Amino acid sequence: MNSLGRSAAIVGSALAIAVAFGCGSASSAAAKRAVSPCGTADTPTWSPDGTQIAWFGYRWPRPHGHANGSYNTLRAICVSDADGKNLHKLPHTVCSERCSNALREGVGQLEWAQPNVLLAGSDAGIASVTIGQKPTTLARTGPVPFSTDANGDRVAGAPYADGCMSCHGPVKIFSVPSGAVVGQVGGTKLFNGDPSMSPDGTKVAFVRSSGKNAEAKPSIWTASADGSHLQRLEQNAANPLWSPTGNQIAYLVPKASSVAWRLVSPQGGASTTLLQSNAPGTIFGWSPNGKWIAYPDSKGRLAVIDVATKKVRTLLKLQLPYSASSAAWSPDSKQLLVVWRPPAHTSCPSGLWRVPVSGGKPHLVHGC
Repeated sequence: MNSLGRSAAIVGSALAIAVAFGCGSASSAAAKRAVSPCGTADTPTWSPDGTQIAWFGYRWPRPHGHANGSYNTLRAICVSDADGKNLHKLPHTVCSERCSNALREGVGQLEWAQPNVLLAGSDAGIASVTIGQKPTTLARTGPVPFSTDANGDRVAGAPYADGCMSCHGPVKIFSVPSGAVVGQVGGTKLFNGDPSMSPDGTKVAFVRSSGKNAEAKPSIWTASADGSHLQRLEQNAANPLWSPTGNQIAYLVPKASSVAWRLVSPQGGASTTLLQSNAPGTIFGWSPNGKWIAYPDSKGRLAVIDVATKKVRTLLKLQLPYSASSAAWSPDSKQLLVVWRPPAHTSCPSGLWRVPVSGGKPHLVHGC
């Protein structure tokens, strides 16, 4: 699949703690409930078959005197059934003050790439988490979103974040099973970043810029995964996102006081405007069937737009802070897993909800 979304501007911290789950206090003076890292939750994702969900969790409430950062707080990748039952932490992913595993920097993006493999993005790069085994560093990339193909066999990452002046280097495509570099795209002389893999993993769309100054105009290019067939697709554009059906690429065109999301064929040609918005250029991603794109509208509401008809359906009012990793599509494209409001009558900052695209009532799956 393509990554869960691209964000030209993250609302709040990229690693903001977004959901809380009460761990409970001592049931008696003699027996205390074990402290769980599956308290707060961020970066939700679905298993490929849709029967389970996962997120990166932190202990809640935090111990007295501990900072908001991830470096000294108990944390782990947490998994439950899609209805929130059978909650447990993944073995070997638990981390606290003294942590040597590949998740020690926290997780800003999480994707369940294969039935038994999750990919986790952080400031340190991309980690591969095979269920039941210790996490390993798959690729040392920048603190930027990664993108996988539909089968989760390949992942693309970049060395620098967008807007990095005087940065230059290629987008790299890695084999998920082996970690080997499949290809390098864009060369070493220019900035290349923000990759989006084609569904079959044979091509990649990405942003290219001279990177010499803040005014350097980015453009969107495509190339084969081995670095060949380099082609400019659009000028003065950013944030490409390849459709799961493979026949369209969505991208952002920044304007003085708004942004426009446009669609273009991977082969090039005339583009069409899908949406104009005054909201920051955040997107939660294509639905797996390629019918919808989810995004926050200018009023901070979760919305989906039908790509064919351009009709918009608003689902709920989002809660700050949110980022491109705050919502994830279900494999059947019928619902979104969303970091949203806390359960009633709790001190939790937020909750994790399943939100039907049909407009039905959201269902709480994780909270205090």
